[in-house]
Amino acid sequence: MVENKRGDNVMPSYKDWIRKIDIDIDYFAVFIKAWIAFNSWYRSEYAERTDRDIIDKIKTQNNHFKGYIETLLDQNNTSDESIAFKANLDKLQNALVSAAIVTQERSGATQQILFSQIAVNNPKNTVEEDYRYTHYSIKRTNAKTITIVSKKGDPTTEYFRFEQEVYDEASLDTHPDFARLGLEQKGQCKAFYKEVCPYVTESIVKKDRDNKIVFITERAKVSRGIIEVLYLLRCSLMHGEVFPDQNSIEVYKYAYYILVAVLKNLL
Repeated sequence: MVENKRGDNVMPSYKDWIRKIDIDIDYFAVFIKAWIAFNSWYRSEYAERTDRDIIDKIKTQNNHFKGYIETLLDQNNTSDESIAFKANLDKLQNALVSAAIVTQERSGATQQILFSQIAVNNPKNTVEEDYRYTHYSIKRTNAKTITIVSKKGDPTTEYFRFEQEVYDEASLDTHPDFARLGLEQKGQCKAFYKEVCPYVTESIVKKDRDNKIVFITERAKVSRGIIEVLYLLRCSLMHGEVFPDQNSIEVYKYAYYILVAVLKNLL
């Protein structure tokens, strides 16, 4: 019992209790708890060694998790679950913009996690091009990235050769032999180098006629993006890259709601 302004004893309103429901929820913790459940499911379904390999398969192959996301995204689906899922997805999109959570999961480069710039595998891994008097050759494999700048028509006359275990533009920039190239050669080499970057970005959101950010209608592409974003949020949190402020809490709140909505369908 509490007293009102007149000193009368009154019962607390149910509305007071409803307002307190979420006050003590640690959304960072419950998101990780939900991810553990997800991890347990996908480890039972896939034999790949790394989480990244498994996530890439979940994103691109038919499976219950991805399939149910696409069911919830269906514009003709007017179930309570679908309406709530789409609303939480919109709220996650807005929260990500405000929170500016970053990841180094892709190629070690710092990237903000957004639905408008989702990294996907780049199928292009080789460039063989002439520009003016110079030939540029960049080849990226799983083992290494090899960059060669040579004289046009005479591959034996090399101006620059650099073999890297991983694709890394920063290391290319700071290589002493690269610094000795001409200004035009350096600029052209970097332009071709970027073409074989292991990952390119795509957006699963767009602006509608009212200039409002909305998700595109391609459900397969959106589901792939959702799974990638959830995984990147997991990585950032586990790697200590998230600043625990209110903006980040909002991100993990809606990420948790989205993840749990799909997981419960796996029961």
